[in-house]
Amino acid sequence: MQFFRRLQPVQVLSFDLDDTLYPNAPVMRAAEQAVHSYLCERHPQVAHWTAEDWARRRLHMMGRDQDLASDMTALRLATLSEGFREAGIGNVEAAAEAAMQEFLKHRNAVEMEASTRHNLERLAAHYPLFALSNGNVSVDAIGLSDYFTGIFQPRKGRRGKPHPDMFDEARQLLPDIPPSGWLHIGDSPTADVLGACRAGWQTAWFTGGLGVSGQLHVLPSLAFDDFSRLTDFLLKDKEQG
Repeated sequence: MQFFRRLQPVQVLSFDLDDTLYPNAPVMRAAEQAVHSYLCERHPQVAHWTAEDWARRRLHMMGRDQDLASDMTALRLATLSEGFREAGIGNVEAAAEAAMQEFLKHRNAVEMEASTRHNLERLAAHYPLFALSNGNVSVDAIGLSDYFTGIFQPRKGRRGKPHPDMFDEARQLLPDIPPSGWLHIGDSPTADVLGACRAGWQTAWFTGGLGVSGQLHVLPSLAFDDFSRLTDFLLKDKEQG
């Protein structure tokens, strides 16, 4: 681990999910392939659009609407609806929702190392744990909900990271703990490190995810590449005796 700031006493831990607690890229590739096959079968009007075409549409929509850029569910639904409308498919909202459910079925097929669950169990015995994720994984479906005191993901009226919404809502559940008592753990230099720093939280940047150092806007409190080592560090004075 590498430290960039003097760590203040940690009272609460919050976690990003995708690409922090488990590799998400293989899951997403499989989900994209599955939903594209579904679209080609159910809606031949859009069969000429590849998965890459849909991805470009999502990127274009993200550029047009910053709120959608941090809400993956709303972004995908909006992109599907726009594409279906353009292709002349009827009952657009119902068709988009059905395609979204097909995507989520495969998107929640997350494989997690046993050590990750073990580390969360160890940490949850000594800290309140929160999940703050911009993604649309179902924390119940992947078997992590029992570890967390609070789970926050974007929805209508709640923007994703790095916006302050989820950080602020999480703090409302433990209002007596100052911002400096929270340590947010995640792989994104922008969503996680910048977002948490803006909220006044301490940050632990996971360097084994998708982010790279050149994307950092601010330095985290610390950087790590091994969840077990971070867990041992956070519990070094708590599990003794």
